[in-house]
Amino acid sequence: MNIFEYLLIISPNEEIKHDVMSLKKEFANRYGCKKAAGLTPHITMGNWLQSSYREARIIANIKRFAETVNPFLAQFDGIGKFEPKTIFVNVLNKESFADISRGLRHSSSSLLKKHVAFPSTAHLTIARSMEPEQFEQAWSDYENEEFKDSCEVNGMILLRRKLYKEGHSTYKTIATFPFAGKEPHIQQLELGF
Repeated sequence: MNIFEYLLIISPNEEIKHDVMSLKKEFANRYGCKKAAGLTPHITMGNWLQSSYREARIIANIKRFAETVNPFLAQFDGIGKFEPKTIFVNVLNKESFADISRGLRHSSSSLLKKHVAFPSTAHLTIARSMEPEQFEQAWSDYENEEFKDSCEVNGMILLRRKLYKEGHSTYKTIATFPFAGKEPHIQQLELGF
């Protein structure tokens, strides 16, 4: 049976992606953080391992949930850090993203069986899993760096990649989920009287 890694993301607009990608390339060149420039800037909303057996049901479930989310403004301000040795662009309105994570956890947890995570602290990673010297030098250089921007968040993107014994392939987009701000669909059971 094929096992896939799924990554559900919110992607910032092209201007912010470009600015963060420039930072990622600078970290790769200046501090030797080769992984930094390898992944397009995004906010992770969910990550899990799963066979493709339930994929259509999972996509339908996420789609139903996403339709109930109102588009909103993501606000970015400053550079932050956390362990394990990660430097990121800070998201000011984390609660909007945490609400989505809670909704996803609630609406999808029965379908997602293996190694599922719905992160509740939104951020745009610049570099992660850095060596201690890289991390200390980069943080010293960037802790007071300004980064202020905002963009409209209108939906999520689901990516998938196949896992192999030797590693994994690259992610491919398999679904997009626009936010529509609709009332949640409540299914009533008929009692048959």
